[in-house]
Amino acid sequence: MGEALEHLPDTYSERGVAPARIQAVVVYAPEMGNTLRLVGGITLLERLLRQLSELGAVDRISLLKPRDSSLPKPSKRVRKAVTYHDAAGSDAWAMMRDARPYLADRFIAVAADLLIDQRLLAWLAEQSIDTILSPKAGEAPEVAAVLHARSLDATSFDAARIEVAAVSAMPTYWDAMHGEVPFHLRRIATEADAEACWPILLDYIQRRTLELPAQYFDPYFESLLVRWLAPTAITANQVTLITTALGFVVSLLYYSGWLRFGVLLAVFVEVLDGVDGKLARITRTTSKAGEYEHVLDFFYENSWYIALGFYLPRSGFEFAWTAAVLMVAFDLIDNIVYSVADVRWGRSVDNATHFLARFRLIAGRRNIYNWLFLPWILIGLPAYGFYMAVAWAGITAAIHAWWCVGEAVERTGTGITS
Repeated sequence: MGEALEHLPDTYSERGVAPARIQAVVVYAPEMGNTLRLVGGITLLERLLRQLSELGAVDRISLLKPRDSSLPKPSKRVRKAVTYHDAAGSDAWAMMRDARPYLADRFIAVAADLLIDQRLLAWLAEQSIDTILSPKAGEAPEVAAVLHARSLDATSFDAARIEVAAVSAMPTYWDAMHGEVPFHLRRIATEADAEACWPILLDYIQRRTLELPAQYFDPYFESLLVRWLAPTAITANQVTLITTALGFVVSLLYYSGWLRFGVLLAVFVEVLDGVDGKLARITRTTSKAGEYEHVLDFFYENSWYIALGFYLPRSGFEFAWTAAVLMVAFDLIDNIVYSVADVRWGRSVDNATHFLARFRLIAGRRNIYNWLFLPWILIGLPAYGFYMAVAWAGITAAIHAWWCVGEAVERTGTGITS
């Protein structure tokens, strides 16, 4: 087997241009553990099939299994057809050699008992030379590789000329999560192994740019709810609908003057709002509908401020309605800035500069406002908390808009428009 790669190339082109489409082959060898064991709420096999079906480069999936084994068909969440093939052999290599007539000239091979990072599967699909993954340099590789059929002429993995890529040498920054996210490549052989995967998966689905409440208060409760919901039939979209409904209940409570109940429910909504996305990511059930969740958030969150704008003047705070209008305006400006940065420039405001990345911890948004409201409402002075939140929303919008204008001017001056 080839020597370990100490430094992986920065671009895939350094290793050649890979073909656009590739077959995925899942191998369930007799030596492997129980691939139907639940890991993160779904079986290990189902998770792997969902992951492979999400890869645009994969055009078909084949599953190799012993002749005397029986495996369930994949769920409807697996978006591509899966063909099952019986194959003889005691290990993955022998089974692939036996099933060679069913294999394409180039394919991804993955052991059915592996918990593997989606980014690693995507990386393998990009490689044009035979490559197998190892957790660390010097460690034995796992059955996670991209191969050509001609490599099967060799009698084993060790006899084939296959490059070894150490996962520990790969850069872990992930744009989608706006931060460093460790890779995972683990064989699941026991229930203890499956249990040990929970903290790994929960960390994997946690976004890195979060305000203080979302860092130090929400995650504990979110993780409890995700662990409880993941094995059930409750979907992320259903959680989103429940969250939205409760969000508007908060508005009714604020409008009716039940402020203490309202703010406590708002904190619960804050926690629940983080559950749907995590649940979808950990169970591989993301959908187009989930992408529009932020639109629902915008409407129910701003309905809170409008409800307070209606209630507080009845309690003697005559400027509360003006404050509510300003709050909605500031929130709208902030949303426009984020949209411009994302859609036109492909950038995240939260990571645009070192200052903005630090400011994100306390920047004005729903979770921060909840914790500004909470103490003032509990002591019976809700208007003070509301006015403070409005002022902070204005400061936040001004800071983000100032950066946006500066970025636009700089891009115009350098000729960069998108």
